[in-house]
Amino acid sequence: MADKLLFYYFGDDEAYFRALQSEFKKHVKSSIEFHRIYESTESKIQSLFLKIFNQKPACVFFDFSKQTQDYLHLARITSRTPLDHKLVTVGLFDLLSAYETVRESVATGTNLTFIKSAEIFDVVFSVTKLVAPDSIGEHGFATASLNDFLEVSIICKVGYLVEGGLHIETDQPLNKGDKILFNHYWLKKRIVPSREVTITDSSTSNLFYQYKSSVDLEFQFIDEYKPSEGMLEADIKQRTDERNEKLTWHKKLLKKWIDDNMISSLEKKAKVLVVDSSFKMFYDSKRTDKHPYTIRCISSFSDYNNELDRMRPKIIAFNFEPGDNTRNNIESLKRLSSSIAATMSDLNPYLIVFNTDSNSLDLQSTIQYKNTLCDKSELSAPVLLSMADMLQKKISTDQSKNTDKPIKRYFIDKTNRASIGEIVKSVTILKISETDLILQSETNFPSGTNLHFTSPVEMFVHITPSPKPSGKLPEYIGLIHAITETDKKELRRFINSVFFRDLDAQKQAESDEFTKLNEQKMQERLDAENKAKAEAEMQSQIKSEEKT
Repeated sequence: MADKLLFYYFGDDEAYFRALQSEFKKHVKSSIEFHRIYESTESKIQSLFLKIFNQKPACVFFDFSKQTQDYLHLARITSRTPLDHKLVTVGLFDLLSAYETVRESVATGTNLTFIKSAEIFDVVFSVTKLVAPDSIGEHGFATASLNDFLEVSIICKVGYLVEGGLHIETDQPLNKGDKILFNHYWLKKRIVPSREVTITDSSTSNLFYQYKSSVDLEFQFIDEYKPSEGMLEADIKQRTDERNEKLTWHKKLLKKWIDDNMISSLEKKAKVLVVDSSFKMFYDSKRTDKHPYTIRCISSFSDYNNELDRMRPKIIAFNFEPGDNTRNNIESLKRLSSSIAATMSDLNPYLIVFNTDSNSLDLQSTIQYKNTLCDKSELSAPVLLSMADMLQKKISTDQSKNTDKPIKRYFIDKTNRASIGEIVKSVTILKISETDLILQSETNFPSGTNLHFTSPVEMFVHITPSPKPSGKLPEYIGLIHAITETDKKELRRFINSVFFRDLDAQKQAESDEFTKLNEQKMQERLDAENKAKAEAEMQSQIKSEEKT
């Protein structure tokens, strides 16, 4: 790769940053320009997104060791905001960080997550394999061949809970009617004892996180009872009745949990989509996730219908750019108006156009959209939020006219551990080293999926399709990350044990054969002794009879 790669490191750990630079220089052929930037205040950290958008780095390291929530927010907005370039994102944690926060890094959409240690080669190898794969050679670690069938899971976000199930967002394609296994917070609490869920709906509309689709899951509550062959009808009825009693009890438990916790439900008032090529909402301002609205920002529309349908905002703030060659001009407004009519006629969102000399009535006529408001000022957070407050009151009034009884939903804050769920799947590991692996699965995983392993150790694996699959099943190459030092040592021991499996099996077979032979000889000896004893007894009896 001839061009110099730009890497950003957002964090305070200068010693780790220098070690990172040194390790990349040692192992990577490409020329890399590194920049370390550290901000300690919420607004300045959020503003770092502008550097990512404008300077287009190939890789960004987010060090979550300090100001964890602020830097996680920066990682989130980076993951969900459409960019004009390909970007690899890496989360970094200290050794003492709780593994829950490591899982949260994966859930934000970062491609890789590492726990900082003296061993940095894995970071360099995995990042380079994603950014410039031809710039680094093989890792050189021992690779074991095996054929181990394992259960893994895919991190997803839980949006809300209802009395019968969950609403989640994920990149993993799931089909309505399918039954899957799902790990979640209420399973651990034994409120819902069964991992079994049924997919009741799937959609690419009205999303909150960076994922591609939302899915509704219905709890099984208690595993289905399947009578064994030959069971008596009375026993089947008893087991079925017992299951139904448990089912009723756990449904009541979940309903009570929702009722007891509704006060902490965190539904945002409304969704606001900001269309602004300069991203003023991110510049030296309060974090966008701390406002009473769900705020999403894009520089401009590339696919009007899909982007509107994905979010379904109730308020659209549009920073107007006069001129024919600008992104957000009058033609863009006209296309936006047409797309609203095509995809969101049921919502009729308010369109607030900033930085325009037009008045509301004239612009309504020009773009043929009645719910248009104009403001001559430049788009800014205070002005937008003031107008959003005003419009929200009208939206709430309109909603209050709806006589349908709303479904009780418990909305979960994104930082709550209950907001992370895991879709359970199965894979077969074919090869494994301490840095990467090759696996097969009946499941088609989207490229870039992070699989959560708990065996042979706890770790995450970033997978991409194998260019040369060795069988008919989908095959993937995986980069190992989010693994602690202790688990890394355990993984090395596991790999070494795989090399001795055949030898151990041979030794066991020889031992079994030797034991079998010994037992056979012992039995032959016992048989001979018993036979001799029986013959002696018979001879003794014959002699006794002859004397009488």
